[in-house]
Amino acid sequence: MIVKMEPDELITLRVQYLLDSDPLSATTAFPIPVRAPTYAFATTMPLSTQLATILRLLNAPQSIDDAAIQVYKDGDFGAYLDLESSLAEQSEEIEGLQASRKNSLVIRTQLSVRVHAIIEKLLSSEGSDLRRALFSLKQVFQEDKDLVHAFVALGGLNCLVRVGNCADQNYQNYILRALGQVMLYVDGMNGVMKHQPTMEWLYSLIASNYRSVVKTALKLLLVFVEYAETNCYVLVSAIHAVDAAQGTLPWANIMRLLKDYDNADAELVIYATSLINKTLAGLTDQDSFYDESDLLEQQGMETVIQRYMSKPGTDLDLLDQLQLYEAVLKFEDGESDGQRLPQNSMRKTQRYRPGANTTERRKSRRHSTDNSPAPLTKVLPTQVLRMTPTQATVDEDDSSGSTNSTEFSNGIFQEKKPRDGAGVTPGLRRRRERAERHKSFLKEQEEAAANGIFAARELRESYDLEDKEMLMQLKRDHTVKDLTQKLCNLPTSPTQEPGSRAIVGDMSGLISKAKEGLAKSKSKGEISRSSSVDQELKKAEPKKSENELHWEELVRNMTRPLNLCDLDFTDLHSDDEKDVLAPRGLGAGIPPPPPPLGGGMVMPPPMMPPCLMPPPMFSYAGYGASSLTNSVNSSLNGSINGELANGNNTIKKNKKTVKLFWKEVREDMIPQVIGKTIWDELPSANVDTQKLEHLFESRAKDLMTKKQQELNKSKEIIVLDHKRSNAINIAMTKLPPPRAIKAAILKMDATVVTREGIDKLLNMLPTDEERGKIQEAQLSNPELPLGSAEQFLLTLASITELGARLKLWAFRLDFDNCEKEIAEPLMDLKQGIEILRHNRTFRSILATLLSVGIFLNGAPVKGFQIEYLAKVPEVKDTVHKHSLLHHLCHMVMESNSDTTDLYSEIGPITRASKADFADLAHNLTQLESECKASWDRLKLIAKHDCAPPLKQKLVDFLADCAERIISLQTVHRRVMNRYRKFLLWLGMPQHSVAESRPNEFCRTLSEFALEYRTTRERVQQQLEKKANHRERNKTRGKLIIDIVKFKTKEDVADAELKQLLGTPSPDQTDGTLTWRRRRAEQLRSPIARQSEEQFTDGDDEILESLVKTATKASGTRTTPRERKRTRHADRKSLRRTLKNGLSEEEKQHVAALIQTY
Repeated sequence: MIVKMEPDELITLRVQYLLDSDPLSATTAFPIPVRAPTYAFATTMPLSTQLATILRLLNAPQSIDDAAIQVYKDGDFGAYLDLESSLAEQSEEIEGLQASRKNSLVIRTQLSVRVHAIIEKLLSSEGSDLRRALFSLKQVFQEDKDLVHAFVALGGLNCLVRVGNCADQNYQNYILRALGQVMLYVDGMNGVMKHQPTMEWLYSLIASNYRSVVKTALKLLLVFVEYAETNCYVLVSAIHAVDAAQGTLPWANIMRLLKDYDNADAELVIYATSLINKTLAGLTDQDSFYDESDLLEQQGMETVIQRYMSKPGTDLDLLDQLQLYEAVLKFEDGESDGQRLPQNSMRKTQRYRPGANTTERRKSRRHSTDNSPAPLTKVLPTQVLRMTPTQATVDEDDSSGSTNSTEFSNGIFQEKKPRDGAGVTPGLRRRRERAERHKSFLKEQEEAAANGIFAARELRESYDLEDKEMLMQLKRDHTVKDLTQKLCNLPTSPTQEPGSRAIVGDMSGLISKAKEGLAKSKSKGEISRSSSVDQELKKAEPKKSENELHWEELVRNMTRPLNLCDLDFTDLHSDDEKDVLAPRGLGAGIPPPPPPLGGGMVMPPPMMPPCLMPPPMFSYAGYGASSLTNSVNSSLNGSINGELANGNNTIKKNKKTVKLFWKEVREDMIPQVIGKTIWDELPSANVDTQKLEHLFESRAKDLMTKKQQELNKSKEIIVLDHKRSNAINIAMTKLPPPRAIKAAILKMDATVVTREGIDKLLNMLPTDEERGKIQEAQLSNPELPLGSAEQFLLTLASITELGARLKLWAFRLDFDNCEKEIAEPLMDLKQGIEILRHNRTFRSILATLLSVGIFLNGAPVKGFQIEYLAKVPEVKDTVHKHSLLHHLCHMVMESNSDTTDLYSEIGPITRASKADFADLAHNLTQLESECKASWDRLKLIAKHDCAPPLKQKLVDFLADCAERIISLQTVHRRVMNRYRKFLLWLGMPQHSVAESRPNEFCRTLSEFALEYRTTRERVQQQLEKKANHRERNKTRGKLIIDIVKFKTKEDVADAELKQLLGTPSPDQTDGTLTWRRRRAEQLRSPIARQSEEQFTDGDDEILESLVKTATKASGTRTTPRERKRTRHADRKSLRRTLKNGLSEEEKQHVAALIQTY
């Protein structure tokens, strides 16, 4: 039966796609098809599960691993949607998308895939292909503003620098155009600021022989240093790195350009001097300023300035830059004689000087008469009860049930011939034979059980005639059921005779004694009923061999410390020898039986040893009622705001909520030996009851009839063929849960998936066809669960490049030593118990989950069985369809920020879950048998020729082995007893503790911890994605010209006037460009106008206007700059130092420095 989804769970949107698999080729600028089809999105399902259907609907060329979904709204491309989330979780991104027919969700190639395609093409192309790719790169960045951020983040700048270093001047011009487009975006500029190789390459281009390359490089450097003052330090560091590699002084490339007087290009000289002034102006401390200015003076900056200033016809802009340099140098030397700095200077005050003595201060190189430069320094900022195994049954075959050759009648198996002997196949005959053998075995078992009861009664009771006749009557009964009914009908009044009371008391353990009698009859055979039963039992007792006696003596005299395989077990004391499940003597009291099944039925007491008489029966009516009530009332956590309604054990709620079907921890389940349990020691946990009430509200539309639930339980979506599905299900038994495999593969976590698991995953790689069929079936029937194999393949299919990841990830874990195979799991179990006892995260999780369950169930309980942790990920809220574990992570992280992911702290539990402790005990027994047999073998060897040294070595070896085995046995016994005590501390009933297997218990905790860690990481990733998305929107698509720093006074005045008049201002960038286009001709100098190149688009005009703003516009600083003062109080510029000369003390200091070299 298929239940259709409600209309409010679907949202219909238009979908389109773009042909952008090759970003550098000519592509369509608009989504296709023009008439966009619609698609009904399931709002609560992740987009990744619906992507394949959308691709087939559109017949889009993108592969499912490379596809992304972008919002197309009002003619502009918006944000990319998170494929791992649902549309309901991204509702703000698609808000208003249905308002226009032109809006849609566009299937595109992922940004990272496109960036890698660009990089691969640039690095692999040559000749005309490379030229076309570089030429179209700028246009690609113009059309896709999101691509710039991804290009910078994924190493695109390294690719440009690598190609630019090996390219000619034409290719370099194309690269510079693309780089200029990148730097126009804030995201691109931020990436360039963090990428010093780009600055080094731009500086190295100043030495190029091609004017256009030098000019564009200087423009980009000017825009770079103008953007932020800290960029000046980045440029200085790049200059030092390039010139140091070339073996020249820093600033050599720029000085070479300035000294080329004969071929000097006025525009290039203006850009070069502007770059010097802007860089020096951005240095906030005087030491850095003097270091760089001294390097310029050392290479003849003063001569260059005098040459240009004395040359007639020098461009006025160049004169302004040269005069600015001179004025700033004098100002920093303190010799400005009261003259103010020019208006185009950004700094109005002297830089910061660390020294307080003004009479002895560092000055510039020019200020000194000595030709040696001052010492150069570079200051640059830089986490039910156990089901018994199913009993063996006859093969489930349609024909076997009607063609069995025997049938059961009145307790006797009788021969029954088949109706028709013709057509009986060999397989059918074999099934009949198996059925006969099985029924014969059941008959023998029931007779042996009756005989066992008879024999047990003869050993305890006298041969009274009435008793003997009653027991003979019991023996004649063939079935256990009849036997039990007859025994239960015996009188149990208080006036009954002691003998008969003993018989009735023995009835309670009838089934257990029947099994015990069967075991005795199988091992020892029937014991004849005579008065010499004790003598016969004594004779039947086997005689201990010499090796057995020797072994017992070793056990008694064992004093070796419990250290095995470099593992310390010495903290296991004699107290751990006590078995908490062992039956107590009559004097010590009788342990409480399991809880009654209800209806006042009396349960039999635990089976007693044969030597002890069974305790008298007693009723459990009213057992522990007061203590249970008190514990329930006291276990209600005070953090829950709800109150008990009218004294009843219920919590007031405004809405009906989802129930947690867990098993309650009761006081009568906990023996007095344990004392307090973990539920008595849990801290209080505060939970938001109103939020829980909203998230887990029981909704009528989510409820299905009982018949529907039963039908859906037996139905699941099966897509794969039978053989493929069986192979996957078999392999999954050796793998962790599917929800954790994805994170483990992405992280290559070998603690989760072993080498064997990797090989299995490689054999189960899903195909695109399988993935498409599974997703289509899931969308068609969202109310039905996927089959286990289909769900597993769908999880694997969500991992991109799964085959490549698994092939890169191959190794691990092998145990060669039998001792380690036994000792290490025991150590892991012991350590895991101690970790869980004191783990803060584990306690916080239990406390929070207990508080949530108490509120949702509406009744206080003391605790819940730990096995419920496996069901926590399956409980989902009715609003967002998130699991209870998802909300549990949120609550724990909010209330206890110092908690961890739990899984990383319980490594021993995870390792113990992979060990089979039943095989471990068997291997320990086998190890003991092999050691004993080795003694006999050594005796046989000693009878023959054997060198005394070798014999001694063998003796020592076997003795050491025996002690190690005894230590292993002691450790195993004590660890298992500690484990059982730990389970009782967790509130587990005694009968469940006896059946509990350590590896299954540890697997439950480990899988929950793994689920908790995976969910916790996903919650953290979602929070980080939202934070990154908010930060990304601040700079997304914003040009650097939008910053106030790049606006002139006319721009500001124009904007203020438009705001005052109430005129709706157009796009800010377009308005700026319009004004600058009108004023372009007025602002150019004659020489610059003569040599200026033609531009082809508005972005080049943006860059040009920014350059002119940097070179001509006055500074926007309203207050004088305060630079960090030099460490030398008397430091001045190099020019001032050379002119004023050195003092005698300075000359002595310089001479001393020269002598040290």
